[in-house]
Amino acid sequence: MPVVVEPLVIAIDGPGGSGKSTVAASLATAMSLPVLSTGVFFRAVAWGLADTGVDDAQVDDWFDRHSVAVEGQLGVVDGVVLTDELRSPVVQVSLSKVAASPRVRSHVLDLERREIERLGECVVEGRDIGSVVWPHASCKFFLAARQEVRLRRRPEEGPKLFERDRKDSIRAHAPLVIADDAFIVDNSDDAVDELVIRMRELIGVRTGRC
Repeated sequence: MPVVVEPLVIAIDGPGGSGKSTVAASLATAMSLPVLSTGVFFRAVAWGLADTGVDDAQVDDWFDRHSVAVEGQLGVVDGVVLTDELRSPVVQVSLSKVAASPRVRSHVLDLERREIERLGECVVEGRDIGSVVWPHASCKFFLAARQEVRLRRRPEEGPKLFERDRKDSIRAHAPLVIADDAFIVDNSDDAVDELVIRMRELIGVRTGRC
C-alpha cells in the first residue's frame, strides 16, 4: 500500500513580544514554506468591530456582511489592505475583548482552518495553534522570552502587553497554553538564524523532515 504523508504544518505559539512573527517568517523562508500569522485575523476583526461591539448577534451579522483574509502580516477586510491600522490604539484597546468572544473565535477558527487547508504545508503562528486550531500539527513550538525582552520588542504596548497575555491565559475559550507535545524554545537572546537552525533540528527529530 502507498505511504500517506501528512502535510507538514509547523505550529508556533507564544505570548506577545516572544518573536513569533519574526521567527515564523524566517523558519518558513528557510524551509520554503508559506507562513500564516493568525493574530492578524483577530486584529483585522478588532478593527472592523471597533464601532460595533462583540454582542453575539452583532458579531454574526458583521461576519455575514464582511470578508476577512490574511496576506502575510497584512489584514484584508472587504478587499481593503490594513497595515498601520492593525496596531492602532483602537485595536490595541479592544483586541483582548474581541479575542475572548466565543462567537468571534468560532468565525475566525473556521477562517484559520480553511486557510491552513488551502496552503497545505505551512508555518502557522498564533496563540492557540497547537492546542486548538491545528492540534494534529506535525511539530509544535511554544516561544518564550523574558519580560524585559518582550517589552523592548513591543514598546508601543507597554504594560498592556502583559495584561493581554494574562487575560488570554485565563479566558474560557481557547486560552493561551503550552500544548502537551510542544517544544518550549526561549527566544530571549539567540539570533534568529541560530534559533531557526535549532528549530529545524527539532522538526527533523519529530517528523524526519527539516
